[in-house]
Parts: sequence; structure tokens; C-alpha cells
Amino acid sequence: MKKSIFLAILIVLIICAVVFGTTFSFFNASTRNNNIVGSTYNANFGVEVYEIKKSSSLMPVKDDLITTLISKSSNQCMDNDGQEVCSLYKLDVVNNGLPLDLHGFIRTSNSTYTSDNLKFMIYTKNGNVYTPITDIITITHNSGDTMYFKKNSSTYVTKIGDGTTSPQTISYYVVFWISEIEASQNEDQGKSYNCIMGFESIHGDKLTSSFVISA
Repeated sequence: MKKSIFLAILIVLIICAVVFGTTFSFFNASTRNNNIVGSTYNANFGVEVYEIKKSSSLMPVKDDLITTLISKSSNQCMDNDGQEVCSLYKLDVVNNGLPLDLHGFIRTSNSTYTSDNLKFMIYTKNGNVYTPITDIITITHNSGDTMYFKKNSSTYVTKIGDGTTSPQTISYYVVFWISEIEASQNEDQGKSYNCIMGFESIHGDKLTSSFVISA
């Protein structure tokens, strides 16, 4: 008997615009909608998005400072000079169905950006301690480019338990920033970047269902 296949993609739409000034880079992001859910075949899960710090103008920052900057008890994503240097969001993945293995991703919608300085990383949090669970991932800029959550260069798998009798939730934190490279960063002045972010679950092969939230 031929196996049936299920691919569910739940997408949180995030618009990411990158604008450059004379000597610094700027980045801003905004969620278009907060909550999405989907139910098809034996999957029933959703994603809830919460803004922790949405910076209106990102200054470049060293990659190795990101964990410290988001772990601050106040003024998260602000440097010592009061400049915004990252944007931070919480993602709650909620399963109301059978156990799932999920792959998270960010997918480029369109971009006029040309450098490789825009980055993201995914964290978990225990108390006040943020722990990175992925590599630092460089965002690429061709329409349809998909950056899966990676750990040690392998796709990171979210394993979420059976939620049929009691919903199961896994919380992640995604941070966006522009890497400081100790050189002129003006090549993308006035450019923009747009993307979607989501999770996908695969069971078998051939039936596809997609959920997209937009304004």
C-alpha cells in the first residue's frame, strides 16, 4: 500500500526591512500577524509569536556579544551607548496532536540586500539563561532562499510530544542582528529585506498543506 505523505508548513510572516545610513547599518522588523494554527491528517500544531524587543534601527554588533545583549535584565538588545543592536522574538510551538518532528526555517521573500552581514540565531531559555541551540546563520537574499535552523551544520530537529490529551509547548527565541566587520558597511545603503519564518512537519510523501498569515 502506497504510503500517504503529509507536509504541513506553518508560517509566521515577518517583514524585515534593512536600511543603511552613511556609516552604520539599520534593520527593523515587524510581525504581520501573531498566531497561526493548522490541522490536517494527524497533525495539529500552531505557532504563537511575541515581540520582546523590536528595534527600529539596528547598529552593527560583534557576533560574540549577542548572547550577553539578549540576557540583560533590562534594555535587551541595547549596547552601552544606548544603540539598538538586535531584534528579539519569542516563538511558542504548540502541539495539540500526535508527536511531531519539526524543522524551523526562515525563507527570503525578496531582497535588494547584497552583503552577508545579516544574521539570526535561535535560543532556548531556562529562567534568565539564554542558550543558543543553532549555529549563527547567515541570511541570503534570493527570493525563495531557505535558511533552516542548523546546529553543527545539520538541520536542527524540534521533537514535540503527544498533545492529544494535553497540549505540548516548546518555546524558542529568535534574534536578528547585523554583524560588525570593522570595515565600511555602506554597500547596502537604502536596501531592504523581506522574509517569512515557520516550521514544517513531514509524515510520508505527497499531500501538501500550507498556511500563510499576512495583513
